[in-house]
Amino acid sequence: MSHPTRIAAVAAASGLLLLSACSSAAPAAQDAEAAGGDGALSACPSTVVLQTNWFPEPEHSAAYALIDPAEATIDADAGIYSGPAIADPNITIEVRAGGPFIGFQQSTALLYSDDSIMLAMIDTDESVKLSNDQPTKAVFTPLQKNPQILLWDPTKYDFSDLSEVAASDATVLYFQGATYMDYLIAQGDVRADQVDGSFDGSVTRLVAGEPVVLQGYITQEPYRLMHEFTDYGREVDSLLIADSGYDIYPAAWSGKPDVVAAQSDCLAQLVPAMQQAQIDYMESPDAVNQAISDYLVKIDQFFQISPEAAAYVHDVMQDDALVTNGTDGVFGSFDADRMKRMTDLLEGIYAGTDVEVADGLTADDIYTNEFLDPSISYTEGK
Repeated sequence: MSHPTRIAAVAAASGLLLLSACSSAAPAAQDAEAAGGDGALSACPSTVVLQTNWFPEPEHSAAYALIDPAEATIDADAGIYSGPAIADPNITIEVRAGGPFIGFQQSTALLYSDDSIMLAMIDTDESVKLSNDQPTKAVFTPLQKNPQILLWDPTKYDFSDLSEVAASDATVLYFQGATYMDYLIAQGDVRADQVDGSFDGSVTRLVAGEPVVLQGYITQEPYRLMHEFTDYGREVDSLLIADSGYDIYPAAWSGKPDVVAAQSDCLAQLVPAMQQAQIDYMESPDAVNQAISDYLVKIDQFFQISPEAAAYVHDVMQDDALVTNGTDGVFGSFDADRMKRMTDLLEGIYAGTDVEVADGLTADDIYTNEFLDPSISYTEGK
């Protein structure tokens, strides 16, 4: 999910979908066939706009895999990848790139400033943090585990647990404002006097041999430091932030609650299509990986992913169970206990700050599994 120079990744924006059909009812996903045909998107508008939170990358496969790469049209200047939906060729899917294409806005801000957007890729902590003024509700999670890590040069440190970082002399570089760091400091995993919020995504200080621990993503920096930074060119060690207990759902497809309610008929068809699209990608990734790589070449900016790097991302998502079924066996589902624990934990963190969380906020306010097709699950190696 990040280039070594993935500037402002924590705040990279994502807003999703113009779906202007109205519906007050909320049929379950298993009623999608009655609502418009098996796999069809007949309850959706003629063009469905999906806004991702960064440059095109395999982590966004639930969106890109909705379109046959052979049928895709690219507007590299605008960062738009579009084409007829595989599930229903009568519907056009438009996937918009994030990052610089949206001015590095926060996902929720973009969702609230653009009425053409129905869903946005929003982390759990962002949803809780902005729940008072800009509430959102997640409807599908592409990743069951957050790929965010702290990483370091193993010739400098030999950490086996994040708590060991606090006992070291390392400077911990992170994006200022990232809530997970408040949690790690409170847990005693890092010290307040060793963190540096000036991180801009660059790995230069690590490559130069400085005693640093960097924020990154297990899907990206380890490969890039091994294969793309010849001055380093070796493995890094890392630990997942999720394993510390800060176990948010990252970049879950979310919408404004009133829009989610109004677009329930469409979501009952669209969400299962996204479930299946991501599974199709996991089972056969090469075509989408090549399409993403070619698209990035046409965009011609600092963030690039070769087909080989994309294959690495896919394998990490699979092998490290970042992409897997929910605890209920349904692909893309949220675990109720986990959501409650994280909502309560985040409310506690924000209580000590100037952040005003919605009064009486509960986990049920920020997510729903109602649009998922419970028969869709992912079997690795199928």
